[in-house]
Amino acid sequence: MGAAISILLAGHNVHILEAAAEIAEVGAGIQVLPNSARVLFAWGMEEALAQHATRPKRCNYIHWKGRRISHMNFHEYADELGTPFWDFHRANLHMELLNRAKELGATLETSSRVEEIEYEYLSADRTIAVAVLEDGRKRKADLIIGADGINSRCREILLGRKDPPVLTGDLAYRLLLNTEDMVKDPELKPFIEDPQVNYWMGPDAHAGMPHALLSLASQLTCLSELRPPRWKALQHGSSRAGRHACWRKHG
Repeated sequence: MGAAISILLAGHNVHILEAAAEIAEVGAGIQVLPNSARVLFAWGMEEALAQHATRPKRCNYIHWKGRRISHMNFHEYADELGTPFWDFHRANLHMELLNRAKELGATLETSSRVEEIEYEYLSADRTIAVAVLEDGRKRKADLIIGADGINSRCREILLGRKDPPVLTGDLAYRLLLNTEDMVKDPELKPFIEDPQVNYWMGPDAHAGMPHALLSLASQLTCLSELRPPRWKALQHGSSRAGRHACWRKHG
């Protein structure tokens, strides 16, 4: 799914406005912790999601030179809470959320980025909201929910001012490895057969390896030499400056 979603509620009908031109695979791995899993189960999604999920046994914190620092047993903690720690590829989670929404009667409209929100005053006690799309089309609703991400237009409309993302000074790099290829390597095979989450902690950087069912999502996070006003470089992938900072400090 795209990064800009608005949800219209009109009576008992739910209509989703999706900014992307089509529903396609987006993102890498995502972890669903027990509190989030409890919400998904309440929506009746346990059986549908279970076929895509991996349940990592432990979360390991490892010194960047290899020494074990600490760990957490996910299975034991999940048993105490009553819901699991699950790992997914985002595309699978998005797909099942969309399927469930459609099962419950929601409708979806792509290429529908919200640009403005207006109001129609029908009477002294009756007002409806109007989502004005980028191309001028309008969609009316009793309630509009803006879920359009870090560059949210709906949030700016609500606040009445510009509200750009704040640069944290960190950079994150992700890669995906095919598990079918990994099981052929004797050093990588145990990561697939015994799924665990690993974090290697280092000065000013860490590398994380969450486990997903069909793909392994790895992430390197480090301090960036980028500073405002160059923050927009982060929206367009890895930067030479940030990459150089990572390898110079830890390579």
